[in-house]
Amino acid sequence: MTGKVNVISCLILIFICKQDYVSAAACQNVGTTGTITGNFNTRDTGTGVAVLMDHEDFDFNCCGFVNRWTFEADVVGSVDAMIWRQDTGNTYTLVGFNTITSSNPTNQEWEDIANGNRIRVENADLIGLHTTSSSFIIPCYLENQGNGNSGRKKKTLTSVVSSMSSPSPYDWSSASSANAVCAIEATTTPSQNPSLTGLTDVIKYNDEVFASDLLFTFTATDGDLEDANNLTITFNSATSYFGHQSTNEIRVTTVPPIGSYSLTVTVTDPCGNLNTSTPTITVINRLPVINNLPNSVSIIEDTTDNTLIFTINATDTVTDPVTCWKNGGVGIPFSVTPSTDYGVYLDTGTILSYDSNPSYTVTVRCNDGSDNVDGVLTIIIIPNQAPVINSLPDTVSFLEDDNTNTLLHRLNVTDFEGDVISCSLIPTSTLFDISLVQPPNNEYGIYLTGGTTLDYDTTPSYSFTVKCEDQRRDDTGSFTINLIRNTPPVINSLPFTESISEDLITKTLIHTLNVTDVNTADIITCALNSHTILFEIAGFGVFLTGGTALNYDVTPTYLLDIECGDHRRNVSDVLTVDLIRNEPPSIVNLPMSCEIQESITAESLLYTVSVTDPTNDTVTCSLTTATTTFFLQSGSSQFETDIYVRGNQAFDYDALNRYTLGIKCADQRRNDTSEFYIYLLRNMPPYFTNLQAKTSVSAQTVVTGQVVYSVTSVDPESDNVQYTMTSSSASAPFSINQNTGEISLSRSINTELSAGYELYINASDGRNNAASRTLSVRITDINKPPSFLNPSQTVTVLEGIIIGSSILQPILTDDDVSDTHTFYASYSPPEGVIYFRVNSTTGLITSTVVIDYETIPYKTFLLTITGSDSLMVDTTNITLNIQNMNEPPKFTKTKYAFTAIENSAGTILQDPYYQFSDEDGDTVKFSLNCGTDTGLLDIDSSTGLLSYAIDYDLDVAGTSSLIICEIYITDNEYTDTAYLNITVLDANDNSPSFLSDEYTFVVVNSQSIGSTIGKVDANDNDVGTNGNVLYHLAQEDLNNGLFSVSSDGSIIIQQSLERFVPGTSLNLTVYAVDSGGQQDTALVNVILPVVESNGNVYVDVIYYKSFFSYAPNMAWFVPLMKFTKVQVTLNYNKSLPNNCDVHYHLTQEGVSNALFEIDDNGSIKLIQSLTSYAEGSVLDFTVYAVDSDGNQDTAAVYIMLPVPYEPTASTQNEIQYMTFFSYAPNMAWFVPLTFVLSITLIVVIHTLYTSKCSCKSSKQNKNKRKRRPRRRLERY
Repeated sequence: MTGKVNVISCLILIFICKQDYVSAAACQNVGTTGTITGNFNTRDTGTGVAVLMDHEDFDFNCCGFVNRWTFEADVVGSVDAMIWRQDTGNTYTLVGFNTITSSNPTNQEWEDIANGNRIRVENADLIGLHTTSSSFIIPCYLENQGNGNSGRKKKTLTSVVSSMSSPSPYDWSSASSANAVCAIEATTTPSQNPSLTGLTDVIKYNDEVFASDLLFTFTATDGDLEDANNLTITFNSATSYFGHQSTNEIRVTTVPPIGSYSLTVTVTDPCGNLNTSTPTITVINRLPVINNLPNSVSIIEDTTDNTLIFTINATDTVTDPVTCWKNGGVGIPFSVTPSTDYGVYLDTGTILSYDSNPSYTVTVRCNDGSDNVDGVLTIIIIPNQAPVINSLPDTVSFLEDDNTNTLLHRLNVTDFEGDVISCSLIPTSTLFDISLVQPPNNEYGIYLTGGTTLDYDTTPSYSFTVKCEDQRRDDTGSFTINLIRNTPPVINSLPFTESISEDLITKTLIHTLNVTDVNTADIITCALNSHTILFEIAGFGVFLTGGTALNYDVTPTYLLDIECGDHRRNVSDVLTVDLIRNEPPSIVNLPMSCEIQESITAESLLYTVSVTDPTNDTVTCSLTTATTTFFLQSGSSQFETDIYVRGNQAFDYDALNRYTLGIKCADQRRNDTSEFYIYLLRNMPPYFTNLQAKTSVSAQTVVTGQVVYSVTSVDPESDNVQYTMTSSSASAPFSINQNTGEISLSRSINTELSAGYELYINASDGRNNAASRTLSVRITDINKPPSFLNPSQTVTVLEGIIIGSSILQPILTDDDVSDTHTFYASYSPPEGVIYFRVNSTTGLITSTVVIDYETIPYKTFLLTITGSDSLMVDTTNITLNIQNMNEPPKFTKTKYAFTAIENSAGTILQDPYYQFSDEDGDTVKFSLNCGTDTGLLDIDSSTGLLSYAIDYDLDVAGTSSLIICEIYITDNEYTDTAYLNITVLDANDNSPSFLSDEYTFVVVNSQSIGSTIGKVDANDNDVGTNGNVLYHLAQEDLNNGLFSVSSDGSIIIQQSLERFVPGTSLNLTVYAVDSGGQQDTALVNVILPVVESNGNVYVDVIYYKSFFSYAPNMAWFVPLMKFTKVQVTLNYNKSLPNNCDVHYHLTQEGVSNALFEIDDNGSIKLIQSLTSYAEGSVLDFTVYAVDSDGNQDTAAVYIMLPVPYEPTASTQNEIQYMTFFSYAPNMAWFVPLTFVLSITLIVVIHTLYTSKCSCKSSKQNKNKRKRRPRRRLERY
């Protein structure tokens, strides 16, 4: 990367409170240093003994803690057990000490040191002892009489009567030395590893990351309390984007680009034990947003190509502007054209057709340099409207006899676009057509063409489709033409029914017809089309012809088809002729029966039959049954007949005990039949003596086979009687002995539910049966079955109920209150056993899991619960329906923040991108509460987008720059809350403004460099940094280097002013600029006053240096005079064109042409920077003046870029020249010259004005306004 250096920094911050280095590896195991084994027979005496064991057995070899001192004392007392660390030579630093006390002398003792009071030891640390008293309780023993290896020395100081402090260095050079050891031993324990908390992975959007943002606040801890202030924190980010603060905070140092960054934080204790955490910070891109893309827009089908359809507004919180284009969509004739906002245009050469494509879908893709976001815009084509037939559908009717050209219907057709319309009939017809109605020849009519005979019977109606169309589309309507039919005659008296006797045989008028015709001139005739032999029509009378016998039984009814017609059509109808039947005789007292003994022997009258006849015809009765046993005989009156039985017929009841006689009674045409029954009486059957009866049986005590009742009977003939039995129930538990009549139990009845049985007993003597009798058996001690109160129930189970919740207690009733019941259940589907449980003792249904409606596989379960009393059971069906409960909406992210720029009411703020969820997918609504700031913002209840409710201006006193709101979402039942902080930034909508447009400061030319000569002051009404005002001087001012302006507006002398003579005035332009680049200017006049010898200062006497005495002026003044002379000549000496309407332009071929432009007033303006041209360059081009007739004139223009004059030491003397006006000879010619030039200028202006007015006067006569050409000498 050119011009840049990639720097990867590793920031390591080390905080060490007490330890400066780690000198040895950490202890890995518990160890001991020192010794308590030996013949400790000597003890140091004196007051204030201090011992340093410079001995290899008392030298530590790793880093850890002393958690126990083991020792042997020879007297009761206390001593300080110490750890020493050698600095240099005989200087040792006391690391720490623990006071140990002996209470059991001459024995080994130990003292445990609590965590927090332990001494940290390092490699080569030594053990020591000290007491301020006169009793040194720890004994020692000498090795080799105190002489020997110099590395095994015991150093001893005495008279150290003050407590020794740590950490402090001490000089042991005066200590005595002996080859000895003391009875002291230190137990070391390893240092625990430190730990880090609070370092977790972080994901942030790129627009949420700012310099100084806090990412983590972590904590380093150690189980060793002594390490609380001795931990070392090492931080490595591998980048310069993040930094570690002394407060154990990790913050953003510079805003990182999108990506993932791994940080390494290590904590180390003084022993080198460490713990490392590697959190990852992921910066993800906030996608760009297409703010205003609707679902669809509509355009008319006739839209021309290159038309702007829609302007897209796309923004990104980081990158602005974003880039947008049409993504894909080959064949879709729309394009997205890049501009500040992206426009959707109809492609060149495209002609839209609604019929081919009624809509198009354009995918708009916008990119912020990192990611794409797509939006879909549906462009709906509005079709060109078809013409509309307003007067259809319609129906018209006319007589079928019409045969002339007739207008049947006027069409009313409109077209939305006013297109030319043509109409036609479908199908085409020779009978009807569509043509313009004349006059007025501006609407269509449907006509009957005429000349063709119409026939209703052939075609009663005509249906057409009328089609009216413009150049693109058509409309159709239906039109029906109905013919009015010629009406046939009407038979008014038919249909009708006439009745005649079947005995009628002569010619008889039956019915007179009533026939009419609406066409009274029509001649009507009638004819009979059926039964013409029996009937006839004469005129309008219908007659029976006679001479033929009628028979009701053969033909009871005749339907006479009668047809009447006029000259064109016939009509027919039916006359019904019913025959009246001759009625037969009737047997009035049959059927009937009688009884006779089976032993009867004499002929006897059994019954007399009575007969009636409506016509009193002679009636004769006879037997239709062949028999020799019975006969008929006429009775005592005309309509009676007697029935007799012959004697000695030897009846046998067992062979035949009933006889049926068929009897027929007839007149001359018809008859009636019936039956008579004769029954034989037999001998008497047996009969019961103890029935009807009733008895009772215990369901719990009677056993199978036990006799419960004995039936007895008597037969008159003493025949042997046999018994049979039936019951009211097919499953009755009883049987009967057919010989003895004993009734016994046929099965166990301990579970019997029936309260009793009706037993029907039959007895037979072999020939006759006794009438059946009833024995009622009542069952006692019945076990009442258990019964569920409800055979089925449906229960709603709410999702989310806790485990063990009671759902339903089925109620099982039992009249036997002492019975114990058990319950068991079956589940459908079987998975129900996972979610529910039925208590085997109580039947209570409870939940076994927490039920979630969204995850449970079934929403309904059927539990079939069986309850038993050990003998009998009952079941109930429980349907459990799982009901979905409304889950509350919930913010998954509860804290939001963004910045916004102050703006007007209605301005929509940045989308906070709320993160929330609702398991039910409910539509949520947004609302807000900003406390005292409520009313400043509006919120869209559907999207949650915020907008200013007022014109928000931070420059207004009291307007808050931080708005803190609670954001609510609700599904109309539940509500959740998030918190939003909006930092409102100043829009820099005010420019700095000087308190005065011009300042004048007076300073003598001898004022020293660095002096302040005055102060300018500008205010900016913006708040914050936008209200900060900076000052600077115009760089192009000639006097710029003489002065400077400070941040508070003070004007300070930067160069000596002594080169300027008194009376000189210097001009400066001061700029006041705010942080947004807005500015204001003020003019500063610095006056160097005349100071007279008497000390008077004259500010109003201004002296100027002589123009011509200032050498650099002459370098450009002489050529300028030549140029000015040319310009004056061009402007005033050339004759004016005849036409005064003058336009100016520059030569197109000039090299300098593109640097300047000229307007219609002749003003030449700089349009490009001249910094690329060297000082002293001369630029030239030609100016054309052209009038409306094509006449033109030219002028040459020279632009000089002077060389700035820098005064040198040799030119300083020029400053001392007398000023132009103070030099008397100058005034001798300057005053007369000024007077002459003034008169000349007045004359020239008068001449120009007169010429211009004259030109205006002449042109006004032609109602035209022109301008005269002007020449202006410009200074550059």
